[in-house]
Amino acid sequence: MAHSTAPATNAKPARRSTALEYAVIAVIAVGLAFLLQAFIVKPYRIPSVSMVPTLQEKDRILANRFLFHFRRPERGDILVFRWPKDRKVTFVKRLIGLPGDTLSLEDGRVYVNGRRLDEPYLATSGGEPVPTKPLMGPAGSTMTPAWSLAKPYTVPQGNYFMMGDNRLQSLDSREWGPVPEDDLIGKAFFVYWPPDRLGIP
Repeated sequence: MAHSTAPATNAKPARRSTALEYAVIAVIAVGLAFLLQAFIVKPYRIPSVSMVPTLQEKDRILANRFLFHFRRPERGDILVFRWPKDRKVTFVKRLIGLPGDTLSLEDGRVYVNGRRLDEPYLATSGGEPVPTKPLMGPAGSTMTPAWSLAKPYTVPQGNYFMMGDNRLQSLDSREWGPVPEDDLIGKAFFVYWPPDRLGIP
């Protein structure tokens, strides 16, 4: 009586093939994550109260890094950018002045090209918007930088003027000047942490 035998199989090559597939998938996933952060969307953490009430300290946000390939930055955008004093440091502020805009202050309010800017996003105190004040120089000094808003200031071409929504607790362009266009990183478009603040800022 003839007996049939099943062909011998070798599981080791199959296991090696599966491991290789997983390794390739992992490499591709890491590469895509890197490309995503480098060119499309990147997460950032809010380190201070300068953007209250729009963004709270320790909020985590996502910034769109490719948007400005398709349109220009717009007044009111919340932007992530490199700090002019140290380009290794990133800041998050609201875009207030576009290239060529003349900014001024009157009674604690911002005027752009002679027209009062509507700013519903400002922090409030006693039911009133927190006033916007110019940067004051050292005690006894009359020297202030041109961009302090102690006097009307025209934003240079190719630059943008940034301010926090919590004006009394924001270090911004009133202190360190406008931000060059090349230092804009992207627009903040989503708060993803903590869960109770999930949404569009």
